Amino acid sequence: MPLHFKTPAYLSASLSKACGRNVSIKLDSLQPSGSFKIRGIGLACEEHARRGVKRFVSSSGGNAGVAVAYAGRQLGIPVTVVVPETTSERAQQTISNLEAQVVVHGASWQEANDLAMSMLDIGDAFIHPFDDPLSGKGIPQ
Repeated sequence: MPLHFKTPAYLSASLSKACGRNVSIKLDSLQPSGSFKIRGIGLACEEHARRGVKRFVSSSGGNAGVAVAYAGRQLGIPVTVVVPETTSERAQQTISNLEAQVVVHGASWQEANDLAMSMLDIGDAFIHPFDDPLSGKGIPQ
């Protein structure tokens, strides 16, 4: 079951005029997770699910965490997302509403990521928010 779908693009007259060439805008905000992040992260999560993973662990400041939480919910796999203290309440709530565990830790994404990595257990898969070879296969579509 695909976790993302093909979204429309439209030609922006104002941006095209400003740039002197055609500029199209892709409407990935229409994805179920609200951003393009589900494209790659969804593919990575699907692959890990096929391998029998028991839990997804990720770190994020927002959109990547939402994408992992959405994928986990759709695939029936528990998710833990570690976010830095700077992550908005709205982003934390969106992740939580998708039934993921949200752990708030650290003043920066790096501190949150370090904790997320230390939480990995046998059977878990770490879903990197932006640097995962599996995720790269989902961009662009």
